[in-house]
Amino acid sequence: MATEERVRRDDRAHVFHSWSAQGQINPLPIAGGQGVEIWDYEGKRYMDFASQLVYTNLGHQHPKVVAAIKEQADVLCTIAPSYANDKRSELARLLAELTPGDLEMTFFTNGGAEANENALRIARMHTGRHKVLAAYRSYHGATHGAIALTGDPRRWGSEPTVPGVLHFCGPYTYRSSFHSTTPEEERDRALAHLEEVLMYEGPHTVAGIILE
Repeated sequence: MATEERVRRDDRAHVFHSWSAQGQINPLPIAGGQGVEIWDYEGKRYMDFASQLVYTNLGHQHPKVVAAIKEQADVLCTIAPSYANDKRSELARLLAELTPGDLEMTFFTNGGAEANENALRIARMHTGRHKVLAAYRSYHGATHGAIALTGDPRRWGSEPTVPGVLHFCGPYTYRSSFHSTTPEEERDRALAHLEEVLMYEGPHTVAGIILE
């Protein structure tokens, strides 16, 4: 049975945590969770305002999610992309019912960084263009192409990265790069800035713009 001492010891000895100076962190061992709460091994409860990495939208241990995982585990735990599968096909169909226009196909990936890597490649192959624009104050993942798209200091340690990625200032009323005083003014000035960047870079050279 897991104990806080054992979890903490094994974590510090064997787990490499992302975006951290390993010798300066002391991760909190978590024993469980339910709904909006998680708790440690002493039973102290914490409100998970961040939804972990913004992905536990339904809360922790939602009974329908737990039941679906158990049901699928009894049938088939994994399947390669080269095969057709009932659950994957059903999800793709349901997504197609929600997406606008003729966006009827879904390319499934293992996570956000991989999705952005493939979006970068698809945009370049489809348009035959090289440049991609991304906003400052953004995060798109830690893989080589995704970190190139990222517009915050976490990118610096990985540079040089993928060539052809350029950054622009997006709207941010709280600390405006455009000295705006209202959200509407910030919007208009940010769009004018983006249009100017596109003009200077050459719209015919830009494969796409990625936004969070």
